[in-house]
Amino acid sequence: MFGFSIKKKTVVATPATASVDASEARAREAGSAAAMLRRIVRLSDEAAGTVAALDAAVFRDLVEAHVDARRAALQAEAVARDEARRACVKRMCDEHIDEATWRGRLEQALEAAARGEKEHLLLRFPSELCEDGGRMINAPDPAWPTSLRGPAAEVHARWLDELKPRGFGLVARILEFPDGFPGDAGLFLTW
Repeated sequence: MFGFSIKKKTVVATPATASVDASEARAREAGSAAAMLRRIVRLSDEAAGTVAALDAAVFRDLVEAHVDARRAALQAEAVARDEARRACVKRMCDEHIDEATWRGRLEQALEAAARGEKEHLLLRFPSELCEDGGRMINAPDPAWPTSLRGPAAEVHARWLDELKPRGFGLVARILEFPDGFPGDAGLFLTW
């Protein structure tokens, strides 16, 4: 007698804000993934029923059902990640860096210098926070500061007013390239 066990993976995403259309699409995707999982369980039950019922077609059906379920789960994860990233960008556009936060970041930079480092990451942010999606930073285009929004623009303005006259530099870099596109960017204080 052959026995099969199928591991089920549940993906739960709770985006900060979602439109009704996005909710309906996620519900359809969840329903589709659930139907695929039911298909896997049904095929597994059929295959485990008797030795005579086991043939290569049943095995191929199990593999196909697993691949379909995995694809649906990955797609649902990607949708949830994209929604979370959009919510993060929206939230960050409205954020401001208060005086205590700014001083804390400068103290961290001082500690980095004491450890022998020559730069410190002041701010990490999604490249979508830039008006051009981070392309000017990646190029690098000397006009990259004009693309900044939200706290990234504030860090640049504070550096320009307070730190540049004292000899500090500010460098922007794309820190990661998911799927070949600019991901998070960073603003580094240099000395």
